[in-house]
Amino acid sequence: MRIVFMGTPAFAVPTLEALHHKGHEILAVFAQPDRPAGRGRSIAFSPVKQKALELNLPVCQPATLKDSSTVDHLSNLQPDVLVVVAYGLLLPQNILDIPKHGAVNLHPSLLPKYRGAAPINHALLHGDKVTGITSILMNSRMDAGDIILQEEVAVNEDENAGQLEQRASKLGADLIVRSLEAMKVGRSAFTKQDEALVTFAPKLTSKDGHIDWTRSSEEIRNLVRGLTPRPGAFTMIKDKRLEILLTQTNIDSQFTIHESLPGRIVSLEKNKGPVVRTGDGYLVLLKVKPQGKKEMSGQEFLRGYRLEAGEKLT
Repeated sequence: MRIVFMGTPAFAVPTLEALHHKGHEILAVFAQPDRPAGRGRSIAFSPVKQKALELNLPVCQPATLKDSSTVDHLSNLQPDVLVVVAYGLLLPQNILDIPKHGAVNLHPSLLPKYRGAAPINHALLHGDKVTGITSILMNSRMDAGDIILQEEVAVNEDENAGQLEQRASKLGADLIVRSLEAMKVGRSAFTKQDEALVTFAPKLTSKDGHIDWTRSSEEIRNLVRGLTPRPGAFTMIKDKRLEILLTQTNIDSQFTIHESLPGRIVSLEKNKGPVVRTGDGYLVLLKVKPQGKKEMSGQEFLRGYRLEAGEKLT
């Protein structure tokens, strides 16, 4: 098929690679404009742009899709389909009307559950054991198009958002390839979403990651999994930010733990890390990232910082 691909972050790269590998004619790759990144804030190419250049594919980076020159450019390409994966710009109806077979979007949830920008994060925040991937025929409403294909994805016990996203991106690439075959046949087999079952997964910010130690151990563990690596779950210790990357809730019976209030360090386990009191139990900090430092294990954190039992995390 003659395809225009639209995507920006690493999540979209496996789909672009799969379409290229399958021999589809990729007419152009649309990605968001280059932006400053890293400590030096130097201009960096997005992962999709980097991959497109490696594959010798033409790249377009309009700031908006509402500009008439962009609409004309897309029309002149005469694509059979637009493939959209985490592009980051809303596609207006006059763009959606251009391709012969419409526009297909990959969404990492079991739609209509978790429409929005952060479906994987919210699935982990809610402690879901199963999530999924869905391909939809796009319309002008966010993530509301008819379902082309959908598959469940089991969530691993200690998987965080970054790890699940990486796995879903590879599974999603195969789903999109198969969805293109379904689109050739026609739209009669597509499934309308049940609007009564819609839930939303809005974008999370750094404020969402501030840990409330009065919550249960499981809720805090899910917060850490859902916000790692971005935007990150954190607490404050001695007025400095401590990012929490991995925790353990099933406390070893050999630990020597004394009663204390939520947020207090109640034990220093040299072979694991600090043990913190929560609203209903205890949590071991297995991997952390102190402010201005690299990530480290709980053991390394104990060796490098002079912590004491009774110290408070806020």
